[in-house]
Amino acid sequence: MPADCNLSNSDLIASGEKRIAWARAHMPILAGLKARFEKERPFEGLIIGICLHIEAKTGVWLDALTAGGARIVITGSPGSTQNDTLAALNAYENIRALGHRDETFEDHLTYCHQILEEEPDLIADNGADLHNLIAIDPKHAGLKATIRGATEETTTGGFRLREDMEPFGFATWIINDTEAKQIVENRYGVGSSVVDGLMRATNVMLHGKRIAVIGYGFCGSGVAMRLRGMGARVVVIDRDPMRQLEAHLEGFDTADLHDALAAAEVVITVTGREDVLDADALSRLRDGCILANAGHFATEINILALHDMAHDIVDIRDQIKQITLTDGRRIFLLSNGNLVNLAAGDGNPIEVMDLGLALQSLSLERLAKEGRDTEPGAHRVPYDIERLVAKLSLEAWT
Repeated sequence: MPADCNLSNSDLIASGEKRIAWARAHMPILAGLKARFEKERPFEGLIIGICLHIEAKTGVWLDALTAGGARIVITGSPGSTQNDTLAALNAYENIRALGHRDETFEDHLTYCHQILEEEPDLIADNGADLHNLIAIDPKHAGLKATIRGATEETTTGGFRLREDMEPFGFATWIINDTEAKQIVENRYGVGSSVVDGLMRATNVMLHGKRIAVIGYGFCGSGVAMRLRGMGARVVVIDRDPMRQLEAHLEGFDTADLHDALAAAEVVITVTGREDVLDADALSRLRDGCILANAGHFATEINILALHDMAHDIVDIRDQIKQITLTDGRRIFLLSNGNLVNLAAGDGNPIEVMDLGLALQSLSLERLAKEGRDTEPGAHRVPYDIERLVAKLSLEAWT
C-alpha cells in the first residue's frame, strides 16, 4: 500500500471526512433511511461484505447501514478508490475498508478473498467478483449455505451471473435490472460523469469531435446523448440490430466497428463485455485517438495487445498514457482503461447515487429478513422496492 494511503494519516482522514460530509448534504433519501434504520436495526448482528467503488457517496451509504446494526467489510475497484475516503471509513466504528487507488487487479482479488473470509451474512457485489470467488474457490463454498442474499450493482455482473455461473444457494437481486437504475443512474448519471471524467482527464474541446461510442445500452445511450449535447459528432456501434435501430431513431449515425474506428478522434467503450477492442480493432485506430473505457472492467480494451503493438509508452498527464505504436501512430489511453468517470472524475452525481444506494439499502434490508426464503439465483429487485425509491427520489428532487 502506498505511503500516502497510511490509514492513520490524520490529514488523509480529515480530507475523506470532508468529502463524505459534502456528499451527505446532498443525499436526503439515505438520510431518511438512516433515521429509520437507527430505530428498527434491520441489520443487527449481521456482517455485510461489499465490493463497490470506495468514494464519498459510498461512505454515506455505509454510515446508513451501520446505523442499522451492520458490521461492514468493503473493497473497491482498481483505479477508482479515493484514498482519503477509505482512510476516513476505517476511522468509523464497524467499518473495515480494504484497498488503495493504485491497486492491481490481483490486489483487488486478494481484498475480495479477505471479505469472504469474514463470512458475511449478506453481500453487495460489483461485477460479480465476490460471487465468482465463491463459485471457484472451495474454501468459500460453505458461504452458499449461509449467506442470506446478495445484490449485484452492474450490467457486467448481471451478465456473469446469468451466463457464466451456476445458481448459488442464495438469491441475488440485480440492481441494474431496475428501471430506476437503468434510466436515472445509467442513462443520466453515467452519461454526465463520463463526459466529466473525459474532460477532466484531457482538457480538450469536445465540440465538433468525431466520437465513437461502442455499446448502446442505457449507459452507452446516456454517454452518446451527453456528448451530442456538448456538440460532438457521435457515431454509435452496437452488435445488436435493435440497439442500432434505437440509436438511428434517436438521430445518431451508426456504423460498423472497424469503419468507425478509422475515423474517430475519441473512442469510448460502454458494453460490459470483455475484449470489445481486440488487437485487430486497436490496429485500426487513427493517429492521435483518445481511447477511454466506461464499462465495468478495463478488459473491454485489450490493453496487453495495445502494449504489444507499442514502440514507446509514456505518462504525459495524470490520467493519460501516450502509447506510440511501431508505425508511429500515437494512441492516448485514459486511466489505464479503468472506468474513466471514476478514475478521472468523481463518479456519478451525488443525487443520482442517492437513488442507486437507496435501492441497495432497501434490497439488503429485505434480503436480511426474507433472503433464505427466496428462490436461489439471479432476480430483479422486487417491484415495490423500485417504485418506493422512485417515489422518494421524486419527493426529494421536486
